[in-house]
Amino acid sequence: MTTTGSTALTDDDMVVMTLLHAAFRRDVGRLANVAQTYGTETDEVHDALLVGWHGFSRELHHHHRIEDTHIWPLMRRRLADRPDDLAVLDDMEAEHSLIDPTLAALEEAFDDREHGPEQVPHRIDDLVGLLRSHLAHEERDAFPLIREVITTQEWHALSTAAVKELSYSEIAQVGPYVVDGATPEQARLVLSELPMPLRLVHRFWWNPRYQRVRRWG
Repeated sequence: MTTTGSTALTDDDMVVMTLLHAAFRRDVGRLANVAQTYGTETDEVHDALLVGWHGFSRELHHHHRIEDTHIWPLMRRRLADRPDDLAVLDDMEAEHSLIDPTLAALEEAFDDREHGPEQVPHRIDDLVGLLRSHLAHEERDAFPLIREVITTQEWHALSTAAVKELSYSEIAQVGPYVVDGATPEQARLVLSELPMPLRLVHRFWWNPRYQRVRRWG
């Protein structure tokens, strides 16, 4: 199936996905910097690093879960007679299955103050390499398929279903994370997915609270 011109996804429709990928790239860049000096930081800097790390890893897990439970299954139905394109989705899921335990391994190393300084740099290198490769692969091969087989209406229905699965506290965290670094127009598009009362809460509570917290060092 190919979407019709009137319902094809636009850049505006995919703004949350685009901004999440940008945020993940931003944070793996920060992790790469952490690897250079880890173990020499003060306790205060270490605590700030963990705040940034936990926010990043939480949103990456959410992102993978949404893709694996909502986006890829719909695409598999649409691409059932196209084995080469199904192979792209197989790759996406396989890469998730490599990234998720790498996140867990790094979390374990961060928790180990005795051996962590030896383990963390290597585990960061593993994660940075895997995630950068995966993001590029997804944008190159999966994004065009998303645009081809999912309509605007379906995409927004998927987004609504995904948001409904999040708790209030998770929504309070993901909103500011996604719009961190976004243009005003991108932020407007992202927040338009929320009911008006939650947009106001984001503006006057969630985002100011997010901006006050020290992250990454």
